Amino acid sequence: MSNYIEPRQGKKPVVRAKNAAVSSSHPAVTQVMLDVLRDGGNAVDAAVAGSLLQPIYEPHQTNHAGTVTFLYWNAREKRRYFMDASAEIPKGLRPFYPNPYMPTNVACIPGFIPGLAAMLEKFGTKSWSYCIKPAIKAAEDGPIMNSWEYGYLHSSLSNITYFPSGREFFTPTGFLTPVGERWKMPKLAETLRKSAKEGPEYFTKGDWAKHLVEEGNKVGWPITLEHIASYEPIWVDPLSFKYHENEIVGIPPPQRGALYESFIFGVLEEFDLKSMGHYTISADTLALIAWVLSRIHMEKNLIHDPQFYDVPVKTLMSKQYHQIVAQLWKDSQPKIDLSEFLSLTTSKTALIAGLASSTTPGHESCELSIVDKEGNWVEMMNTGNGGGIPGMVIDGVVNNGTLFRTSETQTGTGRFGWIVEPGARTRHAIANTLVLRDGEPWLAIGSPGDCIFTVPQALLNIIAFDMDPYSAIDAPRFWPLGDDGTLEIENRIPNSVVKGLAKRGILVKPMGAYNWRMGSMQVVWRDKETGLLGGAADPRRLGQAGGF
Repeated sequence: MSNYIEPRQGKKPVVRAKNAAVSSSHPAVTQVMLDVLRDGGNAVDAAVAGSLLQPIYEPHQTNHAGTVTFLYWNAREKRRYFMDASAEIPKGLRPFYPNPYMPTNVACIPGFIPGLAAMLEKFGTKSWSYCIKPAIKAAEDGPIMNSWEYGYLHSSLSNITYFPSGREFFTPTGFLTPVGERWKMPKLAETLRKSAKEGPEYFTKGDWAKHLVEEGNKVGWPITLEHIASYEPIWVDPLSFKYHENEIVGIPPPQRGALYESFIFGVLEEFDLKSMGHYTISADTLALIAWVLSRIHMEKNLIHDPQFYDVPVKTLMSKQYHQIVAQLWKDSQPKIDLSEFLSLTTSKTALIAGLASSTTPGHESCELSIVDKEGNWVEMMNTGNGGGIPGMVIDGVVNNGTLFRTSETQTGTGRFGWIVEPGARTRHAIANTLVLRDGEPWLAIGSPGDCIFTVPQALLNIIAFDMDPYSAIDAPRFWPLGDDGTLEIENRIPNSVVKGLAKRGILVKPMGAYNWRMGSMQVVWRDKETGLLGGAADPRRLGQAGGF
């Protein structure tokens, strides 16, 4: 691997390239993916090598016992594919919550390694041992601890050091590895070496799987090797919809990306956004988009694993439904200036400086965007939220389990809540997205965090407001409009927009100029005029794009 590049937040360079472009949330991962492509590998080979490496450089964001989703355009076949390798709740077992510091995380069957193996087998050209080699070396040498990673790990020490194995891995001397020093991971390196020799099956049928079963049984989880070995990723057709001259391709249920995007774009297509003005200069546009985000989120409890439930895909994507929702907005506008009401019910400090923003937790995930010289496109996520025993570290492999509730007290109960049936795939906030023009991809984009809200915002900036990709991902982001009439937003909007929102009865909750919880957008594209490839990474986190 080439020389170490210090990762940092802040403005990122835009890459222009002829043969290949990649973007990831860590410079070392970007470099390895470029190395694989230069060595004759394709986009899938690069994606697998990058994903295997990522848990070493970003163990606070992902791990080898997590989840993988993979959206792919095959240039030779001119066909799109989607693979869901999200975690699975074991059939026949009660939900198992072993970690009191992670009270909503349940133990589950990992999909990370089986997913990468399936990608490589179906579309790769390199061997498993080739793709895992950079990860082995990185774990042996030890990544250099950076300040952002240290701060993240320090804030979650109670979660990750509940079990002795977690304390041994994350605090090998009784403390986290200091910033600027190497954090060596010998047990993980040995596990990866064994997998290089025995193949990915080492994680599903070999000693690692057996050790996961043994450790689970010790603490009361009656998982069996058969549960682990029987896991298989699911290949399903992506969903797509048209927006003006573009076809937007996203991922299907139980994941929410495509359904959220199609609803958001479908409703907003009923408005002349360009005439209204961009949301950074128009309070009307900002209020509308934030409201549409909140409307689709009300439907989240209808989206489950299609193996177990009917999912109203056609209804949620139908133009008629979008038109009705758009009309609801048009028919429910305030008739008076609500600023005076806010001045009577809100403190002067809040009116001037805004309300305190929430401490919405960040989502531990990593996104990869890749296009190779043959025109194959990959947009995928690997995430630590999705497998194993929450808080344990098995042979150097971090386990986080996955979010699991038997009911949803805020927006419904029973099967309409945030639930996963035993044997079903877990539902995540994932929005891997490809954009096609004239039947060919020209852009791939995705992000960790609540990307079901942030990826649509970046896409709107690109294809509705004609912004270049880096400006689009740099622009201020916001969460859905709250039921209490508040809007959390990065505070790079002018005071005129804040006043305009107040006239609508909306108070802002500033989140800082750039808030890392708003994700790490990764994007690659092909320029329509020049044919050159481009790549960019989000300034909010440590990512970097590369190309050649």
